[in-house]
Amino acid sequence: MNEGNTNQSLEIRFIKNKKDFDEIFNIRHRVFVREQNVPSSLEFDGLDGESKHVIVKLRNETIGCARIRSIEGKLKLERIAILKEHRKKGFGTQLVEYLIEYCKQRKIKEIVIHAQYTQKHFYEGFGFQSRGAPFNEAGIKHIEMYITTA
Repeated sequence: MNEGNTNQSLEIRFIKNKKDFDEIFNIRHRVFVREQNVPSSLEFDGLDGESKHVIVKLRNETIGCARIRSIEGKLKLERIAILKEHRKKGFGTQLVEYLIEYCKQRKIKEIVIHAQYTQKHFYEGFGFQSRGAPFNEAGIKHIEMYITTA
């Protein structure tokens, strides 16, 4: 796994400092709170301190982010976001590939995600499978999905 995958000057990496952290919080606010009307209290849920954070930069502009949290020996991918104007260009695909590779390198047997239902097919493209019934999270229909890496 390359530290900072590059494609069209795309960089995907773990955050390094408070500036990076502030930038990913801004992305999450723009995508989830403003665009999708998720209450700020749900988006910023107090779990960021126990999570690892990934930043996506295009030509030094922050355009996306993700959060990884360890839960009972599994890794859960959360807060995956790409700014609206940068979607459908392959950046989300590269971000998810980066996250999966990170998990594989750590010998994590199962990766879990609560995917927005409208993104179910996107995650199926990586091999994720649905588990259980759809549910409502922050006013948005979701489905639990998982992939085994071992």
